[in-house]
Amino acid sequence: MNKILILGINSFSGSTLASFLQKKNTFKLYGTYNSKKNKKYLLYDEKKLILKKINNLNHKTLINFINKVKPNYIIDFASICMVNESWAHRNYYMNVNYLSKKKLFYSLKNIFYLKKYIYISTPEIFGSNNKISENLKKYNPSTPYAESKLKAELLLENYFKKFNFPGIICRFSNFYGPGQPIYRLIPKVSMCLDNNQPFPIDGKGLSKRNFIYSDDFARGIYLTIKKGKAGKKYHFCSSKTISIMKTVKLICRYKKKRFDTYIKSNKERKKKDKIYKLNNKMTAKNLNWFAKTPFEDGLKKTIKFYEKNYKSLKKENLVYKFIR
Repeated sequence: MNKILILGINSFSGSTLASFLQKKNTFKLYGTYNSKKNKKYLLYDEKKLILKKINNLNHKTLINFINKVKPNYIIDFASICMVNESWAHRNYYMNVNYLSKKKLFYSLKNIFYLKKYIYISTPEIFGSNNKISENLKKYNPSTPYAESKLKAELLLENYFKKFNFPGIICRFSNFYGPGQPIYRLIPKVSMCLDNNQPFPIDGKGLSKRNFIYSDDFARGIYLTIKKGKAGKKYHFCSSKTISIMKTVKLICRYKKKRFDTYIKSNKERKKKDKIYKLNNKMTAKNLNWFAKTPFEDGLKKTIKFYEKNYKSLKKENLVYKFIR
């Protein structure tokens, strides 16, 4: 049985993938995490995999664990992904998101048992752009977070060219679903409304996003494991974009709450990208992947999760707290 190591398994993305793969029951799963999370966020069965707590910058412990496990596939979610906070913690973001990857790639470049290293990146490396193809080279990162992810991408490309390192880059539009931290848009709106408190919206909420449901997200990585080719980039997105304002109004409507009563405007976030729309024609052709879940259906499923787990999650902080 092939072994998969998920770096950052306690993240929303890592937990979602682990749960998806456990249902497939075709891989032996391992995971590393930087910090513990509320068990309601952890969608996988802890008893059926092997976990290791490793600090984001503890390279020696990570490599020792990798050498012990000898994974055939590594899925790397281990990054700091809160965009706005990257302005205040620029050096730390660069250390975790780029310099730690530099050490990791170097240590992995000659490992014989590794079939694929799948790096989870972001369309934010292009800045605001509504025509982002898989092989677009016109980068325009507008935040320290995006800069750090771009540096890791470019280094991974170079390792493939020089050492034939089996790196694959996956970029996803905004993915959402059950288990997402409540400081993120959709769960935060839902929790605020359940708590009868106002939800702050940046600016006028005119920036647009493309959303994919968590099941489609995990299936995209699964197909990359099965069919993806080293040195390639894959895009995963749905066919429609929707503004933040319309998204919030939809949630209010589903929860039968008056938008005007619960929504307040804040200042626009610093250098916030207006839109980044991925093109995934190559991915659809080569992996036979497309988003199956309509946004409205996924939104209702997600809202139900937070309504069901409201008592367990209401003590969680609705504002992200930066922790090293």
